[in-house]
Amino acid sequence: MKLRTKVLVVGGGPAGATAARFLAEGGVDVILLERDSSFVKPCGGGVPSSAFDEFSIPKSVVKKEVKSIKIVSPMGERLDIEFKGVYLAIVERGEFDNALREMAEKSGARLIEGEFVRFIDDKPYKVEANVGEVKAEIVSEYVIAADGVNSRVRTALSIKPTCTLFTISERIKGVKTGVCEFWFGSSHAPCFYSWVFPKSDGISAGTGGSEPKEIRTLLEKFKERSGITSDGVVKIYRIPVWKGDLFNKGKILFVGDCAGQVMPLSHEGIYYAMKSGEYAARAIIEEKADNYKRVWKARFQKRFALMDKLRDYFLKDDISAERLVALHRRPEVQEASMRLWLRKDSSKEGLLSYMRLFGKFLS
Repeated sequence: MKLRTKVLVVGGGPAGATAARFLAEGGVDVILLERDSSFVKPCGGGVPSSAFDEFSIPKSVVKKEVKSIKIVSPMGERLDIEFKGVYLAIVERGEFDNALREMAEKSGARLIEGEFVRFIDDKPYKVEANVGEVKAEIVSEYVIAADGVNSRVRTALSIKPTCTLFTISERIKGVKTGVCEFWFGSSHAPCFYSWVFPKSDGISAGTGGSEPKEIRTLLEKFKERSGITSDGVVKIYRIPVWKGDLFNKGKILFVGDCAGQVMPLSHEGIYYAMKSGEYAARAIIEEKADNYKRVWKARFQKRFALMDKLRDYFLKDDISAERLVALHRRPEVQEASMRLWLRKDSSKEGLLSYMRLFGKFLS
């Protein structure tokens, strides 16, 4: 089987599906190649409510609207923060990703369930893919690599794998919470945080770290500290560490987790994956692949770099994490954080206000 298209998007998660949708809406012929439409990525499933309006995503996929968070310091200091005018939408990743793919397909993208195998040629790009039990050759002018942290496209191009951290999450049914909880403490989340998120049928509890052999022990320590006694289904997954060093190689563009575009400190990935897909698509529509890097950096580089420094400072030990929680007792810090994290304020003033509050810790 031989197929031709202007753009081949490899990977149908938030980054790839959004890229395919914007390309199709721009009149570009695009194939979206998704390896497994039934795959559900382990994820807390929190998406800022502002993203639904920004990307015209149907709110029918929202399972819960969370309007406050709880932060717990290493010493047990608790802080409740109410959101103002926005909320954190909790989604089921399988349903959410399928909705984004359906939007791409309705816009005109060709959705194919198949697996990227290798590049056969690069002038133009010729990709070998397994579509069911059939070998397919897909010829395209551009390729968007959106196939996640374990990217086969990166491997095929001999690009060094992205650095990663490890997360472990447990889906526990029958336990309820109406808030998102963030727990800090080196005993269960060294240089990371632990979390409890509401889900449609219970909660998702989890933590993160750099050593895969220790990750299960960290989860048990967190459950003991937070008082969670029920058990559920446990999943371990890798998440990329942002470096900001990969955007495109010729007419191959890298987006989302494949490019390591997860926000440092918060480890938020869904929104930034969708934005990277949008920016990559617009660069292709303009026939200027290099524009992708320029636009992404203009919008996000300073934010990611700042959060990278704040993560290194505040999550280096428990004393520093105590400072982070204490700072968020101040109303002006809460407001600046909501502008940046939930409202996705793109103005310079939004970032500057955050830098003024936290800059003294970085000198």
